[in-house]
Amino acid sequence: MSETLSELLNVSNTAYLEHLTSLDLETLLSEPSVLQTQSHHLTSSLTSLTHASYPTFVALYSSTSDLISSLSQVSSSLNSLFDDSLPALEFSVSSWNTETASVLATRRKTLTVLETHDKLRDLLDIPLLINTCARNAYFSEALSLATHARRLTVVNPSPPLIVKSVLAEIDVAMNQMLISLVTVLHDPNKKLPALWKAVNFLRKMEGAFGPEEEIALAFLSGRELCLKGSLSSLRRDIFRIAALEGELSTRDKDDLAKYLGKYIGLWREGVHDLVTQYESIFLANAHEANNSWMKLHALLKTYHSKEPPITSLPITSLPSLVTQLTYCAVALGRVGADFRSSVARCFDRNMYSQKGKDISGSPARNIKVRLPSTWLLKPEALEIKISVSPSSPLNSTMPSHTPPSLLTSYTPLAVHANKVIEVLNALRAFAPFSAATGYECFDHIGTKSGVDEEHYSNIVLGLSRILEHSLVREGQVIFDYVRAVFEMEDSSAVNSAKSTELPREFVVALAFARAFFEAWIPWVMNALAMGIFGLAEKMLQLNDTEMESNSELVQLMQSWRRWASDYE
Repeated sequence: MSETLSELLNVSNTAYLEHLTSLDLETLLSEPSVLQTQSHHLTSSLTSLTHASYPTFVALYSSTSDLISSLSQVSSSLNSLFDDSLPALEFSVSSWNTETASVLATRRKTLTVLETHDKLRDLLDIPLLINTCARNAYFSEALSLATHARRLTVVNPSPPLIVKSVLAEIDVAMNQMLISLVTVLHDPNKKLPALWKAVNFLRKMEGAFGPEEEIALAFLSGRELCLKGSLSSLRRDIFRIAALEGELSTRDKDDLAKYLGKYIGLWREGVHDLVTQYESIFLANAHEANNSWMKLHALLKTYHSKEPPITSLPITSLPSLVTQLTYCAVALGRVGADFRSSVARCFDRNMYSQKGKDISGSPARNIKVRLPSTWLLKPEALEIKISVSPSSPLNSTMPSHTPPSLLTSYTPLAVHANKVIEVLNALRAFAPFSAATGYECFDHIGTKSGVDEEHYSNIVLGLSRILEHSLVREGQVIFDYVRAVFEMEDSSAVNSAKSTELPREFVVALAFARAFFEAWIPWVMNALAMGIFGLAEKMLQLNDTEMESNSELVQLMQSWRRWASDYE
């Protein structure tokens, strides 16, 4: 391609123009030929180069085409970058802080947890430590840990959720500790030091109990359950034997007395320990003028009001048991728990329910009109002439412990006398004076529980009136029998004879009746009144035939004497 001078002159490079201006004329005139020569040389060189470097030019063209395409894409990308990406990037940069704020906050929390990991672990271990301390009886350490954990709520009124969770677990652990402390109060093997320690920790546990009286009530309840538990086996044995039907055997009576003795001994020890422990723990350091001390003392006094464990007892066991209970009451009286008045009430009831039945039996309840000689006298006494003269009155100087010897001649009367005398001998060893005359009103005896309806009205009258009523029933039956014998019309059956002497059957019946009315009744009333209770008035009332009395027994004996006087 050839270029014109104008094109050359339009070249922005002015170096060649400056070169031409520097040449002389001759050189300048030869310049076209030089340029022509150079042009041919360049064309020849270019042609050679083109032939020699054809592949290069092809490759260069291809590369140039690719470069132009790439530059076009780059231009499009740059336009997209400036129009879309850069504004989006700018928006993203502006919203970066907002979007990463929560992540940064979480990261800060994570870093805080990481930095306070040891403290958090110690806090989370507090409930487990409290449980461990409570199980191993380190109650002081458990309370210190709980107090330390609760201080967190004082520092921060709105604690975080983890602290609330820990405090909830601590409350559960403290409840377990409370159960452990209350269990100590129910443990029969724990003594005063352990109980003192448990009560002190209960006082320190905030919210576990209210005032001091509640702790005292829990203490009394726990120790009473321990006492009942230690007595439960003996109590079952006692009521098992007492519930047996019919008359108890000698072995059962001995077992019952043995069980009752052990029961009273264990009961005394348990109550004594309970009272002394209560006074040492609750009353020793309290001021007597304090209202709280009065309430605590009232609780103990209410516990004292419980009656001793007395059930239906055999007669032979009463003297030894009342002696044991008296010593027990005296021992407990040293700690302010005297219950001797309760012992008297319990034994009085037992006295009425047991001895009242024993002395009120009748030996002639089923008497039929049979020949007196066939059953009233011993066989050897039939050969002895029986006197029907009235017996001499029984005077007050006659020993009250020696029954009339003539009773031995009359078999039914002797058998009955032996049973009554056995009861009187047992009563002699234990004879409360209140049992002689009875109570004046039902309030003193209590309810009818444990006493038959038949004897309850007589209980108020005392044992002496019970015996009188029994003698009236027996005497009336005997009196009716004797009169029935005398009214028999069968002369052969009664050996009737026309003589001045009474028939033998009449004599036997009359002698038996006189032995009952004029020997047995005065003696047994004297034995009960004078021999046991020292009441001489009974004999005076029975021997005074002229006195007017509303007593059924005196009226019956006066009727008997008036009837018997016709056959003297």
